[in-house]
Amino acid sequence: MITVNCDIGERGATHPVDIELMSYIGMANIACGGHAGDEESIKAFRDLAKRLGVKVAAHLSYPDKENFGRFSMDIPFSKLSQSLDSQYSLMSDVKIVKFHGALYNDANVDYSLATNLILWMKMNGIEEIVTPFDSILADEARKVDIQVFPEAFAERRYTYDTKLRQLLLVNRKKDYASIHDCDEAVEHARKIITEKKVFAFNDKDGELVKEEYPIEAQTICIHSDSAIALELAQKLAKI
Repeated sequence: MITVNCDIGERGATHPVDIELMSYIGMANIACGGHAGDEESIKAFRDLAKRLGVKVAAHLSYPDKENFGRFSMDIPFSKLSQSLDSQYSLMSDVKIVKFHGALYNDANVDYSLATNLILWMKMNGIEEIVTPFDSILADEARKVDIQVFPEAFAERRYTYDTKLRQLLLVNRKKDYASIHDCDEAVEHARKIITEKKVFAFNDKDGELVKEEYPIEAQTICIHSDSAIALELAQKLAKI
């Protein structure tokens, strides 16, 4: 059984789509103020999650609300750690974490950042991390007995980095980075769930080539700000 998770609480405490999404997901990654969210939205979605029996994770980010946490930040880890401390203090009883946006992507490929984040997690008693199965962050988590909840994305496309030998999300600057058709996103997710395979899009000599790669995932993510989020959640709930 696959769990559908959703990055949530990024548009205030009363956003109608976010509220309705909660009825179709198994886990809510609640924004903790780094890229979005505040105490009011955290409380609202935690209360709703408790009422609906939805698991929650702390959704932590680079401290960059202006850019919604979607750009890498060249800051000392000591400064990032202070921000993560502040964000996590709003959900410190929750022992599962998912990083957001650029921090999520950077931690998956940057050994130094990944190891520092793992140390920070151990110091805070965090027991589980939501991250791609083949990421550096996942590898480092397993070394210190932090449970890995391997994740794939329902409405994002993948590429394959031959140097890292790793599946990565297509950069959002590319016009094919996101899937905008709900039925296509459902089939994309279904392939991951049932076949444990995904199509990756690679630029070879100026030509975009679609190739199949193995993937492991126990949870499929939907971004709440995707235009197809609600319809997609409703359809995935039936798989």
